[in-house]
Amino acid sequence: MDRLYSTWKGLAKTMDKQTFLRWASRNAKRIGVKKEQVIKAFEKGMTGQASMDAPFEIPDTMRVNMRYSYGGQSRFFREILENKRLMGTRCNKCGKVFCPPRSHCPHCYEQTEWVELKGTGRLLSYTTVYFATSSYIKQVPYIVAYIKLDDADTAILANVEMKDIKKARVGMKVKVMFRRQRDGRITDIYFKEI
Repeated sequence: MDRLYSTWKGLAKTMDKQTFLRWASRNAKRIGVKKEQVIKAFEKGMTGQASMDAPFEIPDTMRVNMRYSYGGQSRFFREILENKRLMGTRCNKCGKVFCPPRSHCPHCYEQTEWVELKGTGRLLSYTTVYFATSSYIKQVPYIVAYIKLDDADTAILANVEMKDIKKARVGMKVKVMFRRQRDGRITDIYFKEI
């Protein structure tokens, strides 16, 4: 532990070593982590190495259980979840079709109506992802692309799953696929090369 406090010598401290250790112990216990984790994360800010005017941070944990609403796009997600259907919306005035759907046309400001889409399209642009969050770590590398659907005027952002990602190219024809287990999220769909 003394190694952790080697930076204390010769510094203009905001609190002394013992006060800091008590503070770290109290906060570690409060949030349910090891004291060493709090010491490592906050030593610099509490030992005078940070300016008194720097943002003041304290340790905390956050657990949030919530219900999230998709609002006007709810049917889009319900159709994917329950019916394996890709839906968009069409403006009755200008005829433009949007996917992802919009409740009102951004050009005419008219309310839109739901339409089923074929789910085929072409890659407009893409990137290869080599580093990802824990949700996708087993899939790296993978392709994320903007896909211009054949029967929509907008592009949708989605994963493209392929055996050889080096074969991905702008203009490549793809079709929508639905995961076997769906949760009502955008990741319930992906695209495959036709």
